[in-house]
Amino acid sequence: MTNLAFLAGLGGAAEGLSLIRFAGLAAVVAGSVSMFFGGILGARSELDLFHADSKREAFEIENERDEEIQELKNLYMDKGLTESEADMVVARVSENKERFLEDMLANELHIHRSHLEKPYKVGLVIGLSFLLGALVPLLPYYLTTQSAVSVTASVVFSLSFLFVAGAWKGRIVGREIWRSGLETLMVGAAAAAILFVIGTSSTFV
Repeated sequence: MTNLAFLAGLGGAAEGLSLIRFAGLAAVVAGSVSMFFGGILGARSELDLFHADSKREAFEIENERDEEIQELKNLYMDKGLTESEADMVVARVSENKERFLEDMLANELHIHRSHLEKPYKVGLVIGLSFLLGALVPLLPYYLTTQSAVSVTASVVFSLSFLFVAGAWKGRIVGREIWRSGLETLMVGAAAAAILFVIGTSSTFV
């Protein structure tokens, strides 16, 4: 969506396809690299936060064991267990420090190591996803030498891609696929139209 809006604005302002191709490719590369490292940093921050929480909970288990046992017991009772059932579960869990720590993190802080992704894997997925989406509006500029045709084809391809992506997202989250697809398409179309008008207007300044 970002690259569609950028190319639409640039297409309205610039006449030479070579400039649009170069700027578009530069935007694709820069955006993909930025998203790649952004994904790594984001995932690494979550991992660092998990380790910090684990360290703090481990210290509390070691030095404030009774309080932590009571806290875990209360958490289980809040879930519907009776006091005797909670006592039995907590007694079994607290026999092992690692299991006790894992249970405290899961029940009190709602985090678990298995839910954390590897930073480079996250960065790669996000970077490649951005690259794929950003190349869709750029490809038409390499397939034709006519600027007007390139802009039109770029918008058509991109909006079709946005509709499919929105529908797919809607299916995953349980929303109506047509509504989700149209919402995503309309946002992309509005952004592209605004920047195209701005780009076209700039040629008269």
